[in-house]
Amino acid sequence: MLNEASVVGKVIERERYVLKVTPVKASANAASTRIAREAELWHRRFNHLGFENLKRAAKMVDGMPSSVANAERVDGTVCVPCVDGKMLQAPHPRSSTKTTKCELVHTDMGGRLTESLGGTIYFITAPENSTGFITATPIKTKGMASEVLKTRIKQLETMTGVKVKRFRHDGAKEYLTYDLKVWYEDKGITLEMTAPYKAQQNGKAERVNCTLMERVHAALLDSGAEEELLAEARASVVHVLNLSPKAGLDVTPLEELTGRRPNVTGFRVWGILAWAHKPKKQQRKLESRTDVSRFVGHTVGGKAYRILEDGTSKVFECRDVLMEEKPTKAGTSPVGSSAGPQMTMTEDSANNGGMDGAMDMLDAEGDGGEKRFPEKDSESDSDSDPDDLADDNDDEEGQDDAASIHPVGHSDA
Repeated sequence: MLNEASVVGKVIERERYVLKVTPVKASANAASTRIAREAELWHRRFNHLGFENLKRAAKMVDGMPSSVANAERVDGTVCVPCVDGKMLQAPHPRSSTKTTKCELVHTDMGGRLTESLGGTIYFITAPENSTGFITATPIKTKGMASEVLKTRIKQLETMTGVKVKRFRHDGAKEYLTYDLKVWYEDKGITLEMTAPYKAQQNGKAERVNCTLMERVHAALLDSGAEEELLAEARASVVHVLNLSPKAGLDVTPLEELTGRRPNVTGFRVWGILAWAHKPKKQQRKLESRTDVSRFVGHTVGGKAYRILEDGTSKVFECRDVLMEEKPTKAGTSPVGSSAGPQMTMTEDSANNGGMDGAMDMLDAEGDGGEKRFPEKDSESDSDSDPDDLADDNDDEEGQDDAASIHPVGHSDA
């Protein structure tokens, strides 16, 4: 179809070509197939039936000349109305090219979404091609993309000790700023840009964004949380995905990238009810020692939990948290009265210090929050006395619930 096309220029900035094409004359139409005149006529009479099927039809029905069954097509010619009316895009086969660690990093931007607690409405993902390790960062404006990408590339290089060589994106203007181009050149990173309207060429990043939003949606529905917690839920999903099996790997993406086997002792169901221990200075006599709240993620470094304070939009960090993991009734929020259910705290040596090294790498950041850590004093052990949180007269159902209560923070992690 492009026999008469010739390259007349090149758009250097985007690595694309401009073609000069001589239009096919209207008189060519179906006749350009160069088949016998009768075959051309019957091809049109059969509403542009495929050429091979037209030859078969000549043997199945009466009234068609025998020459149609023996007609031959000249290679390289086309029926223009068929092309105009039937042409489809070529399939995009899955790439089988193998890459080494940090040889290729993809990126894509998601949004616009519901504004999160920190005011972010977009997010940028940057999956590493060979390991599938994902980083995702919430941002308020697209103009923040260049600084985020610089930070994430440096993070990958620091974690692996290997320089990023190629960076693939969809050609959006936020990826083509002058400052970013200069930075790529200084780093020796080759930019790869997909063809216009061909998101499939950056399919890995597109699939990552789709997977993230599906998992985030499920987490929000499971917990009954509001959409304002999108950024927190997405950060948790990214963290979990990096510690989950991936096709083609015998280890998790985190271990494949860094060589460190992950520990998931500190994993909890996202969005569940949580009681965060108040620091000694914030406690008042005859008042509750805990704040009823919601678990919304892990801190960078994994030494504490991110907790959403009940009735507010404030997220803080706390190590000493008691969580309740049990099915939530449909249509209800897990956050309830500060009195909470009657519980029995069970001592589990496997949980002691379980946060230390359990989440030693959080690969996506939330919207920020304040830190709340317990003070060290001689009365710290008595503050977490199981008798203060237990009822000696718990019924059988209450004892069953106790199995899903996870105390954290009996040792200094």
